[in-house]
Amino acid sequence: MNRGALPLICLLTGCYTYRPLPITVPPEGQRVSAQLTTEGSRNLTAQIGPEVLHLEGNVVESDSTGFDLDVRQIESYRGIRSDWHGERVRLPLQAVAGMQQRRLSIGGTGLLAGALAAGMYLIYRSLEPGSSEGSSGQGGGPVR
Repeated sequence: MNRGALPLICLLTGCYTYRPLPITVPPEGQRVSAQLTTEGSRNLTAQIGPEVLHLEGNVVESDSTGFDLDVRQIESYRGIRSDWHGERVRLPLQAVAGMQQRRLSIGGTGLLAGALAAGMYLIYRSLEPGSSEGSSGQGGGPVR
């Protein structure tokens, strides 16, 4: 595969933002980032490790006492991030200080798509026959 295509593929993933979740129990299927309380972090140490501040993942089940999260990433109090592979963790609501939901940023993605389209158009135009320095544009019929 062409090396230049890799950055283009990476750009196609879209732009996402996190916004505060307005409800206490997140809906199933929602991608969330949960900030733990100090006590909640201590109580979950056996499942997630010591000094974890944030967990990010997809909500699998939820009820009035808490929710199950397929964890994709954790972040410690020191800012160290670790990727996870969807391991399920039960988060009691009293262990959660706050939550944010992952949402597609329409404006950011639109700007990114526009810039990508403009870049591709410029590349196409530069590779088009007749755009090279070899054609001077001077009438060139056969020499007699």
